[in-house]
Amino acid sequence: MAERMTLADYAQSPKPLVSGVARTAREESTFMDILPFVTASALAIKVVREGAMPNVPWRKLGSPHGSVKAGKPNEVEEMAYSIGNELLFDKALMRDKTPRIYDPKTYQMQMISRALARGFTDKAINGLPADLDNPVGLWYRTQNDLGASQRINANVDISADATGLAANIQIFFDALDALLYAVTGSIQAGGKNAYLLCNDTFLLRFQSIMRQSNQLSTTTDALGRIFTEYKGAKLVDMGYKFDDTTQVITDVENGTALTGGGQTSVYAVRIGDEYFTGWQEYDMEVSEPTLMDDQVTYKSVIDWVTGLAVSHPRSVARLYGITAK
Repeated sequence: MAERMTLADYAQSPKPLVSGVARTAREESTFMDILPFVTASALAIKVVREGAMPNVPWRKLGSPHGSVKAGKPNEVEEMAYSIGNELLFDKALMRDKTPRIYDPKTYQMQMISRALARGFTDKAINGLPADLDNPVGLWYRTQNDLGASQRINANVDISADATGLAANIQIFFDALDALLYAVTGSIQAGGKNAYLLCNDTFLLRFQSIMRQSNQLSTTTDALGRIFTEYKGAKLVDMGYKFDDTTQVITDVENGTALTGGGQTSVYAVRIGDEYFTGWQEYDMEVSEPTLMDDQVTYKSVIDWVTGLAVSHPRSVARLYGITAK
């Protein structure tokens, strides 16, 4: 069985720099924190997406059973990409023992770790095939690589001042149920083992709707983070890009397009090796600061070769056309 690492595992690393980066990334990106990263020891892996299910025939008495085969599975190649950064520190700062409210070395490491987490989360949604240096994100995958059943147009306004809000909310929940069904394939399963990836605008509006109907359900994890739930599926705020201004999942979508309107999306993911997962060529590495040839600069490198894999054709789905503000 392949090794699996999570940010929680990395946070327990005996190497302080690795554990420090992981703890900061874990706090910065809930999305990264919920993903397992399967070690593949390769830059590319092939995943098998199940093909068409056969129609097993009934046998007539006195006749032999027929023989049918499942449709040929689709083999898809997933690539890993390198994310990281060089951190350069002046020797004078490395050796300075002056008491400070914050340590400049620690500050830089934490800021870079936060930026790394935001960069990974951004590309997990918005990465395009034309971006040759990072993974292809879920918007493109649901729009182009997966079946039509994995993209659902809600076309509904659930903002607080929407006309016909009560009826709109019912339409919205019908669409949300369809989204969960798209990744679980079962009404009874609800949102078991699923996460709903969204932005803060949608999450706050959803919480308000559920609270007003006395149906708000939450759980708290080991880090004290409060997750809003819907039928067992946890809602995950994908946060902001490195500029601290642009949402990873925005409020300016226009139908299937990511710009030109005032709508947003929710992505459902079912996580697991056979569904949707993160993976890595090798474990995250953070080198100890080393004095460079100039004899005045120390360098430390954060290096992680990682990617995303969609193994099951119904493990990811997108609900779009939602006006939430």
